[in-house]
Amino acid sequence: MTAAKIDAATRAEERGLHARYGCKNVSLLLREKLKLNQADATRRARLVHELPALPRTREAVYSGVISGEHALVISDAIKRLPDEHVEQADQALAGVAPTLPPRDLMRVGKHLWSLVAPDGVYRDEQEGIAKRSLRMGNDQDGCLHVKAVVDPLNGEKIRTFLLALSKPKTVNGEKDPRSSEQRLADAFIEAMTTAMSAKDLPVNGGMRTQLIVIMDFDALAQKMGCDQTQNGDPISAGLMRQAACDAGVIPIVLGGESEPLDYGRERRLASPAGRRALVIRNKGCAFPGCDRPPAWTEAHHVWQWIDGGPTDLSNLILLCVHHHHVVHEGDWEIVFEHGIPSFIPPRWVDPEQTPVRNIRVDLPLRL
Repeated sequence: MTAAKIDAATRAEERGLHARYGCKNVSLLLREKLKLNQADATRRARLVHELPALPRTREAVYSGVISGEHALVISDAIKRLPDEHVEQADQALAGVAPTLPPRDLMRVGKHLWSLVAPDGVYRDEQEGIAKRSLRMGNDQDGCLHVKAVVDPLNGEKIRTFLLALSKPKTVNGEKDPRSSEQRLADAFIEAMTTAMSAKDLPVNGGMRTQLIVIMDFDALAQKMGCDQTQNGDPISAGLMRQAACDAGVIPIVLGGESEPLDYGRERRLASPAGRRALVIRNKGCAFPGCDRPPAWTEAHHVWQWIDGGPTDLSNLILLCVHHHHVVHEGDWEIVFEHGIPSFIPPRWVDPEQTPVRNIRVDLPLRL
């Protein structure tokens, strides 16, 4: 169906139908004649213009294995790359796209950008800093409206802090009735109130809310390359050095397969140091397909603590409340390979029981 729509729009443009009907371009023609909304018409017109330059992505769309939304995510990622990497990136991204939703595919595109052009990540950060702005105004009811643009690193700090404060709460077993937007608004108000009253900051998982960045020490010292934040987004060594001027730097020794050092605490709850290592390893809920951030997760003992399981990294993973319940109540099996958790689904989910991982801990992309 997507291919047929693209072909129809392509033929309309080739025949100049948009000019015949007095439209500036094919996007306006689609809006006028097919009554599409602006976003849908723009997306379809983009596919007409951008797919021919991406043969592997076009083939995947026309064979029905990926959607038009996937294709545009790939196109946006590839636009930023040097010309010599376009063909290889087209092949790599089109190959992995059928296994991922568009949002996760966008994360893969960011990762590819950081690998191919780490200097470009730095330029993006500087452009983000230059674009910073905040607008405030009151409406007729007296409500304050805030619109802000914040550079990547400070944006990540604010996002991490607000997510920690906006975690859904239950009262007497009842589900939190607030929407996600309302919880974030309440978190923002609470953050401002805390700052103004100079009270102790809230804790998350037994430790103060923190921004964690994983980076090779030599790269940090030499301001070379880039690595990633706790949520998997790229950050350059240069900007990290700037942040380190006014922050505590906590070294964590990683093994040869990049597994964090085992802390081995003889206690049921993960220590602050142990939780930091879990955040570095899992980057949020470890369950495949889940995008819950570290602030919304709990440490789960794979070998149950009550059955003698130790509280160390070889036996702990981060899970959101929902998937914590799924793992406890379901037949999912969790195994560790080089310190990284893999999930073996029950046979009723996958008869082959193929081990799967969350994309944040194992990007399925090899160049």
